[in-house]
Amino acid sequence: MTTKDTTSIFTRWQLLSFGVLTTPLALAGFTLVFYLPNFYALEMGLGLTAVGLVLALGRVFDVITDPLIGHFSDQTRGRTGPRAPWILLGAPIFALAVWLFLAPPEGAGLIYLIAVSGLFFLTYTIVDVPYSSIGLEISPDPHERSLLASSKSLFQIAGALAASLIPLVLGAAMGLSLKVIAATVIVLLAVGLFTLFRFVPAIREPNAEPRLSLWSGLRWLWTRPQYRSLIGAFFMVQSANALTAGLTVLYVTHVIGAPELIGAFFLIIFTSTALCLPVWLWIARRQSKRAAWITSLIVCSAALAVVPFVGATGIAGFAMFCVILGGVFGCDAIMPTSMLADIIGKTDGSSRTGATALAVKNAVSKLTFVVPMAIAFPLLDLVGFQEAGENTPMALSVLTIFFAGVPVAIRLLTAFVVWRAPLSTQHLTGSG
Repeated sequence: MTTKDTTSIFTRWQLLSFGVLTTPLALAGFTLVFYLPNFYALEMGLGLTAVGLVLALGRVFDVITDPLIGHFSDQTRGRTGPRAPWILLGAPIFALAVWLFLAPPEGAGLIYLIAVSGLFFLTYTIVDVPYSSIGLEISPDPHERSLLASSKSLFQIAGALAASLIPLVLGAAMGLSLKVIAATVIVLLAVGLFTLFRFVPAIREPNAEPRLSLWSGLRWLWTRPQYRSLIGAFFMVQSANALTAGLTVLYVTHVIGAPELIGAFFLIIFTSTALCLPVWLWIARRQSKRAAWITSLIVCSAALAVVPFVGATGIAGFAMFCVILGGVFGCDAIMPTSMLADIIGKTDGSSRTGATALAVKNAVSKLTFVVPMAIAFPLLDLVGFQEAGENTPMALSVLTIFFAGVPVAIRLLTAFVVWRAPLSTQHLTGSG
């Protein structure tokens, strides 16, 4: 990476170049969510329970390894800085893990799944945490930090769309589709590494900064009220998102009554996320990042409050809801990350704990996706909800409460926390 003067501003090409590496990471991540559980459980014959347990333990593994990798990156010293060595170390092993995970040999069993999924989760973290941390540190300008986060979000959407479209376009067996996805991830990984190290300016990390232990770094971060408030708000909004996103397939199937349109609704969500990013950037620049985030929280709460009144004949109404939902997902993605960059830039200009701070945020995000499995699914089972067949009005009401009602309450509470917390421009950057 080339050296960057801290007073310079990114060109559009540099902003785009920074985000490219997100596409292969997102493509691999969405493939894990969309296809691999059913592929290993059904086509490889390992069973839903065993596969679900292995992948759930992988998320627990991530919660442990994310802060560790972030800490090790923060404490790395050398002329290439604290991030590049980890990215270059992890990328080739990650490419191997992707191929092994998505293209298993015939007869691969549970031990194989445990080994390759563990390698996948670990190497994904080794690449992603240091890479994403660069976006927290590379620019001194608060608006530019939002643009960097938006660049990553835009290429993340590209990865999600690729994961959705490749099997559809191929029209082949899932095994072949996964091999094509794996090859695509590996090629895009090479492209992303090239654009990152060739075109993106980087601030070189001096070696004079004292090292911190992991515990000292976490304790130091937790003494910052801005960081505590941001992580708490992020945990709440991601929990709300996890409920809505995790129950969308069931809601569309059993309440809207249009399972054949699930793919189309997800396409609307992803497209809306991309199209609405400039809106949130405009609000953040004209008002504040906090104002943009609170606006998105209130808008989504209003949409969620209305969606229960969209019945089985309300396909157009639900499509409009997907437009709003996708739009606010973009704000939920870029504003917390950009605000975290402001906190790091204000309180930790030396980047002593930047990757650790981001890794804790990532770990919190991964924990929230346990919410549907830990709370909603058991209660749905308790009221006799059936994934196939007819459901009672009580079962559908409980589904609607968790899909829309509980997320409304969580989002409104999050808006209050963000409004009251020390997350204004003055608090984050010291500016007026």
